[in-house]
Amino acid sequence: MYNIKFLKRVQTGKKFSRRLRINNQFPAIIYGKKKKEVPIILNNNDVVNINFKKILKKKCDIINLIDEKEKIYKVNIIDIQYHPFKNTKIYHIDFLFI
Repeated sequence: MYNIKFLKRVQTGKKFSRRLRINNQFPAIIYGKKKKEVPIILNNNDVVNINFKKILKKKCDIINLIDEKEKIYKVNIIDIQYHPFKNTKIYHIDFLFI
């Protein structure tokens, strides 16, 4: 089980996402049935040691996302978008509530 800290995201859009990526962060979202979606910001330094490709193939590993108030969200990874040329740089992740 993995633990990743995140911040809730207020702004959205291409311009804001670019600024996040310049600051070594990237946007993500958590969604699920009967739950309101939660747009979030993840830090590249927090996720650099996690092999998301391996987790995505398994589809069974649970990830704990922890917000600034220490609330824990249990999620699975649905989709990961990478930089077109740099396959190690993450652009966006979709998570699903468990």
